[in-house]
Amino acid sequence: MSDQITFQIERLNFYYGGSQALTDVNMKILSREVTALIGPSGCGKSTFLRCLNRMNDTIVDTSINGNILLNGQDIYESHVDVTSLRQQVGLVFQRPNPFPQSVFDNVAFG
Repeated sequence: MSDQITFQIERLNFYYGGSQALTDVNMKILSREVTALIGPSGCGKSTFLRCLNRMNDTIVDTSINGNILLNGQDIYESHVDVTSLRQQVGLVFQRPNPFPQSVFDNVAFG
């Protein structure tokens, strides 16, 4: 077992327009550990996961505050290469969730 923190989430709040979807989330995700998010439909699990690789950036009229650190680096800093981040932090959803790009670009990205 490792106690190295891969993700550290601090005071994370996420909004769809004026509707708050995540409220003051604090969490540490350790390296080489299994982490499960469980809860009822609509409670924010997918929204939270999309925050970890900035997939929510593709949704109009959303906002986020708080900190998400990946290996000690804030993933929402302006210099972060989002494509590189998404290559490091992949998500597999129950239903297909392509990027809002062409089919070719989605396949090439994968």
